[in-house]
Amino acid sequence: MAYNMNPIYGEGDLIEYQTFGGGTRIVRVEAREEDIKNGSPGFDGIVVGGSAEYGASVWGYDDQITRVVEVAS
Repeated sequence: MAYNMNPIYGEGDLIEYQTFGGGTRIVRVEAREEDIKNGSPGFDGIVVGGSAEYGASVWGYDDQITRVVEVAS
């Protein structure tokens, strides 16, 4: 699966991202961060699909995002 190197997304949007273990999760974005870890941009969110971890708080790097599923209105 190809990564979206310049994802356009915002707070409240649903995104899909690939975990380092190879699985995918669908997350509702809570916040975008310029430096989520190690100087790289990323996001904080809540798992809403694609995983047994429904409701879990997660974070990831922008380069893990595979697609924007839904844009918040």
